[in-house]
Amino acid sequence: MKLLVVTTWLPTPRAPESGIFVERDIDLLAQDHDVHVVHLSASARSDDGSGAASDRRWTLDSLPMSPANPLSVAAAARELRGMLADYELVHSMAASALLPFRRLDVPRPWVHTEHWSGLLAPETVPLHARLGVPTTMRLLRRPDVVVAVGSQLARKIRSVRQKPVVVVPNAVTVPDALVERRDDDVLRLVGVGGLVPRKGPDVAVGALAELVARGRDTQLTWVGDGAMRAEVEALAQHLGVADRVRLRGRVAPADVSAALAEADVFLLPTTRETFGVAIAEALASGRPVVVGARGEQAEFVHEPDGVLVGEQAPTAYADAVERVVAANADRTAEQIARSVTERFTEQRRRAAYAEVYADAERIAGARD
Repeated sequence: MKLLVVTTWLPTPRAPESGIFVERDIDLLAQDHDVHVVHLSASARSDDGSGAASDRRWTLDSLPMSPANPLSVAAAARELRGMLADYELVHSMAASALLPFRRLDVPRPWVHTEHWSGLLAPETVPLHARLGVPTTMRLLRRPDVVVAVGSQLARKIRSVRQKPVVVVPNAVTVPDALVERRDDDVLRLVGVGGLVPRKGPDVAVGALAELVARGRDTQLTWVGDGAMRAEVEALAQHLGVADRVRLRGRVAPADVSAALAEADVFLLPTTRETFGVAIAEALASGRPVVVGARGEQAEFVHEPDGVLVGEQAPTAYADAVERVVAANADRTAEQIARSVTERFTEQRRRAAYAEVYADAERIAGARD
């Protein structure tokens, strides 16, 4: 099938971790379809995609669009209008990619994949994004089929739709080989996520300090960046653990895997996840996890592989870390990874998208 993917989220050379789950979906679809991607980007350039062209099985163009600029959105809509009829199916990805479709007549089957945490927890996103939630919910009524990456997000979207909403989880990368945790006296924690309030990096630093106060030789590596960097550094200094905290900043996906392999426990005091890719990939790497209890991760994090924490407090997370360490003292990386690697497979996702496309074609045919 000749497929047009329209997205505002894709990795770029400056932000290689941004929208990596969208890129992985596109890679999956390109195994079965002839895929052309339009990246709607405020700084549109032909090299916006992170992978080298020779490594991709899909083609890429970029269109300038700033979601906050109505004139920019209208211009992108005009460009897309002239393209839609050339493809057999249109697949938009990410909430802001819906904006140019607001007044477009889509003459082909239309699928949309949604990941945005702001739909479930508007309080965790900036005010300008929060104001866009009602518009996004209205636009989610339009596609023939909407794919949600988690069951909680799917329930939210079903509240405004009559047409199908299907759950297809994000891709979960599994290492080629599992690395066992080191058998020494150092407890190595790793967190992966933005240095932003909803990911709880300050709570992670507080938990580290609590574990050190209890006599555990503990270190914390945080992969990701954001507006809280200075605050987190100051907190670590104040708590006397600055020499035990390493803020890695933004890194390529391969470096995330390396950081997980170096760790003993994955720690993410998140307040909400629509799926929790980093959490699933930590488990797939054979690392027990300690994470917030609210979000889709509650569907696949179970003891002894991980502990869900309902209280956003350093002592609660320190207690959970000690519990998960004790529960996994004699377990191998393979035992920890097994449940997630069996649950999230490429074959299941590929088959699910085939069914989604068949449904979209059926609905579009009835519509015509």
